[in-house]
Amino acid sequence: MVGITMQVQAQQFGQRAFDSGSPLKTGMQVKVERFTSTSAMQIKAAGFSFVRFGVWANSMQTAEYRKRVASAFGAAEDADLPVLLTVRSTIPLARSYQSDEAARNAQLRDAAQQLVHVVNSLVGTYRNNVLAVELWNEPELPEYWPTGDVDTTFPVYMRAVCAGLKNVHALKPVIGFGFARAPASGSRSDKLLQSVQSSSDHCIDAVSYHAYGMGERQIQDASAYVLSRYGLPALITEWGVSSGAKGGVIGQAASIQAFLMRRASMNTPLISIYEWQDTVNGKNARERNFGLVDASGTPKPALGAALEALRKQ
Repeated sequence: MVGITMQVQAQQFGQRAFDSGSPLKTGMQVKVERFTSTSAMQIKAAGFSFVRFGVWANSMQTAEYRKRVASAFGAAEDADLPVLLTVRSTIPLARSYQSDEAARNAQLRDAAQQLVHVVNSLVGTYRNNVLAVELWNEPELPEYWPTGDVDTTFPVYMRAVCAGLKNVHALKPVIGFGFARAPASGSRSDKLLQSVQSSSDHCIDAVSYHAYGMGERQIQDASAYVLSRYGLPALITEWGVSSGAKGGVIGQAASIQAFLMRRASMNTPLISIYEWQDTVNGKNARERNFGLVDASGTPKPALGAALEALRKQ
């Protein structure tokens, strides 16, 4: 009975962090390798309340990468910015074309324990500065799920992750799974959520997705569907507009300002904007120019537009 009570209390604790009565949290995506105390202070001064960055579980085996992660957490702490920590692997979780299902599933469970170890270590080390833990990023896309058929491998892997995160879940909200598209009835993200639903009731406190190109009504509909179907709030962990597309820097600024001005009516308690700084090695002009500042750190019109919108609400 004590174990059941603690489990229920942990779930209620996590959901309260993102329920409809909680203050709206608006944050900014940064990259571990380029995030500094200076940029952290600028993000804080602009009015953002947290930063989101990713940590790759497989890379945590190297001392150099662990040092980068520590530096990023230090920069966030200097500016009093909690971290929405997105954790995933960048390598396959099981050998490709594994014909033996039992062997493949064993590899997936072993990989899950590696992720659990990394999450436990990070939360244990940086607990006071972790806003929440987000499991994965865009698993519907092969680029971010390089493990073969996601419909069969994702449930095995993520159920094992969920089972291993009970201690973390009691300390910090756990959200998932950074879907590339909002869950809607019959969508791939919806099917993946259903595939882990029996365990997700005791694993995730909110559903996270990316809302590129979505309008206010679409976001409201996504929130309503997730709440109705899963009893969980829906969070936007990526939304942004590139200045490398039609409209340029002026169009980017106008879109960001309009979006942020309407955020209170979108029925989502957390929004993370993509991203702080332009990326010089993006594969095309659009991918390179999502930043509110350029690659050198010089503010773009979008930063002023965001600042104005954040101050008004």
